[in-house]
Amino acid sequence: MKDADYLENLGFSQNEAKVYTTLLRNKFLNGYEIAKLSGVSRSLVYEVVNRLVGKGILIRLEGEPNYYIPLEYEKLIARIKKKNEENINRAEEFLKGLAQGEENRDYVLNIVGYDKFIKKAAALIDAAEKEISLSIWHSEFQAVREALERAVKRGIKIYIFSFEEIPLKGAVIFSYGLCDAARLFPYRRMTLIVDGVQCLNGESGGGEDIYTCTKNHAIVSLAIDEIVLNIFWYKYIEKQGLLHERITSREFLQMIGTLAGELGINEDMTKNFMVYDFQRRRYGENEEC
Repeated sequence: MKDADYLENLGFSQNEAKVYTTLLRNKFLNGYEIAKLSGVSRSLVYEVVNRLVGKGILIRLEGEPNYYIPLEYEKLIARIKKKNEENINRAEEFLKGLAQGEENRDYVLNIVGYDKFIKKAAALIDAAEKEISLSIWHSEFQAVREALERAVKRGIKIYIFSFEEIPLKGAVIFSYGLCDAARLFPYRRMTLIVDGVQCLNGESGGGEDIYTCTKNHAIVSLAIDEIVLNIFWYKYIEKQGLLHERITSREFLQMIGTLAGELGINEDMTKNFMVYDFQRRRYGENEEC
């Protein structure tokens, strides 16, 4: 790299760099001398000199002819550093604003494949700052267990709903504890909500599963409502004294059917009653754990 290139990298034009370094070497020159020693043509040198005078990089001494002296290099470097620092700070604030705008955008991101889904779930759990709400099955819990344990150690509040036993100390867990929960549904749905603002949701049922991740307020609210309603239903069943250890899917479905009849709920009101038909077709009425 040529000596003048360093100044060009700091915002000098090529001719400005030549004029300034020539004056720095010689201290005191007129326009004709500057042109002769710098290699800048006489037709251009006064334009360049006047530009540098306007920037305060050269000082003009009025006379016949005018002479010029350079700004001390220490002052020049200090000025450049200050200006660059100000520009960097402004750029940082500007880019920060853009980045925050991107983070708050109500996107819906599709994630294709179970492994990518689990990796994204672990990343969101690690990024949680206050609270995690989670509806999960045991197999998916095992896949993100280490991330959840790290969150517990960081003091993150964790609320978990599940049909299966979930062994996580430090979390608030609402679990039916079914001994054969995998028989209950033809799919495994997992919903993860982080800090009440971001939701990861999807079902694993074989094939190329597609999951969604979003900060869309409406979708996040729906996911929160589903978990809350599951917890309310669980607490109601618990209060009725209908749960016991090693409860089977068949017992659970019979219990739900009885309660639904008492409350006037039927298959015309909720698609969740499809699990009855799935259970009967696949395993038969008399299956036990």
